[in-house]
Amino acid sequence: MEIKICQNCKTEFVIEKEDFLFYKKIKVPPPTFCPDCRLQRRLVWMVNINLFKRKCNLCEKEVISMYNPKIPFKIYCHKCWWSDKWDARDYGKGYDFSKPFFEQWKELLQQTPILGLSIDTITGELSPYTNHCGQAKHCYMIFYSDYNEDCLYGFYLTQNKSLIDCSVTLESEFCYDNINSFKNYHVFGSSGNVTQSLDCAFLRDCDNCQYCFGSANLKSQKYVFFNKQYSKEEYFKKISEIDLGSYKKYQEIKNKTLNHFLEYIPRPNYDDFSENCTGSYIFQSKNCKKCFNIVGCKDSKYLMMIKLVKVSNSHDYTDWGENAEQIYESMTVGSNIENVYFSHECGYGLNNIEYSKLSTGASNHFGCVSMKKIDYCILNKQYSKEEYEKLVPKIKQHMMDMPYVDKNGRVYKYGEFFPMEFSPHAYNNSFANLFFPKTKKEVQKDGLVWYEANVKEYPITMLASQLSDNIKNTTDKILREIIGCSTCPRGYKIIKLELDLSKKLNVPLSRQCPFCRIGDKVNKWVSQMKQVDRICDKCGIDFKTHYTKEKASKIYCKSCYNKEVY
Repeated sequence: MEIKICQNCKTEFVIEKEDFLFYKKIKVPPPTFCPDCRLQRRLVWMVNINLFKRKCNLCEKEVISMYNPKIPFKIYCHKCWWSDKWDARDYGKGYDFSKPFFEQWKELLQQTPILGLSIDTITGELSPYTNHCGQAKHCYMIFYSDYNEDCLYGFYLTQNKSLIDCSVTLESEFCYDNINSFKNYHVFGSSGNVTQSLDCAFLRDCDNCQYCFGSANLKSQKYVFFNKQYSKEEYFKKISEIDLGSYKKYQEIKNKTLNHFLEYIPRPNYDDFSENCTGSYIFQSKNCKKCFNIVGCKDSKYLMMIKLVKVSNSHDYTDWGENAEQIYESMTVGSNIENVYFSHECGYGLNNIEYSKLSTGASNHFGCVSMKKIDYCILNKQYSKEEYEKLVPKIKQHMMDMPYVDKNGRVYKYGEFFPMEFSPHAYNNSFANLFFPKTKKEVQKDGLVWYEANVKEYPITMLASQLSDNIKNTTDKILREIIGCSTCPRGYKIIKLELDLSKKLNVPLSRQCPFCRIGDKVNKWVSQMKQVDRICDKCGIDFKTHYTKEKASKIYCKSCYNKEVY
């Protein structure tokens, strides 16, 4: 074990013996940034829930993009970027040993076309208003999601069908207004951690339930209404008196259940089918330390947002997964990859990739941008296998001898992720600002960009308060309206799929624009990705949970919770 001082925040952090073994195995030096600062550095590359209109720099059509049109980058729409109309090798350059590596890579990033929306071709054709999504069919305004169909307004969705206003939801169908939902069918308004349940509404911390309403801490129950057991006939009589298609009634019940939940101890951690793991929202994993929102991982540390199995032997890895092994200090990489270090937005059959962005279907890239299916490339210039293997060690040594130094004196040698100021996203338009908030003054002091939102004067034709209270009374005329969001100055439209699915589920239309309603759930998710020290109110032991004192005045450790509830 070794205690080091983070060169960014100047606080102490510990590198454990097993960490050194990992770094030795992959032949990288130990980090000089602490785990939180490493996460912050990656998250500044993870764009927030936002979309812009700008022109594609190849076809010149106006398209939807994750990139602000004011940034000095070449942006291609998904059709152009994935096409054979251009070759990233045309932007390649020989390595210059008179300049730091990171300066050369930054120049390449600003000159080489990058993908305007991180979506595959199927998603681009069938679900163009999405970002960081794959295999999305007829979806709208979903983000960081994979393998979904007919899903609207959500974040972190995997293998779902027919959802509205759900986030952090997996393998569910016909659901509305849920968060932290797994394998549910026809479940509405659940505020968190509901699994394998059917025909339920307004639940929290419930598993394998059917026909339950407004309840918490249930397991394998039926016909429970506000945590009180009823007969089948009594339950359905009560349910028949509640019309969730009414916005007023829906909000009334939602607020009532949130107050009701205050009477019940929340589940402190979520580590189902996992062994020897620390963190929270860890599922089907083994030997994973300080990880959050992962599934199917083993022998790893500092992972987050691994939504597709499986991942192994990886550290400091955020977002994606799907058969990934030996990944280090990388963001949004996945799908049959191995030995990917210090890279962003790379995937689909990769091996031996370092310091690259948007590498796909190839092996042996070092410092590349937008390289597809071409091996042995450095700064987008292709080499023979022998030339590549001879040059890469020299570049790594050069990175140690001539490091990049930012305006605040932080030193970037081989072994560090890209500097934050290289990100094409403004700090306050990235997930870094959600996890590590900064003021505009602090952002500019660090040499980063601050995004000044340009609030347009939308031609709003009606206010959200003027919507029909009940979905039953809403006609197709609403599809022609531009509705003023109840929370922000934006205007938004109701799309046909949303109206049809809302009527089918008998749920009300939202009074918020998509960005506000998704943002509310994202903010809740962010609060779950951090743990605090608490004392069990039953046995008195110290333990960690994401529930602060403000969110749960009373809390039990996992053992006491299980004894109390189950």
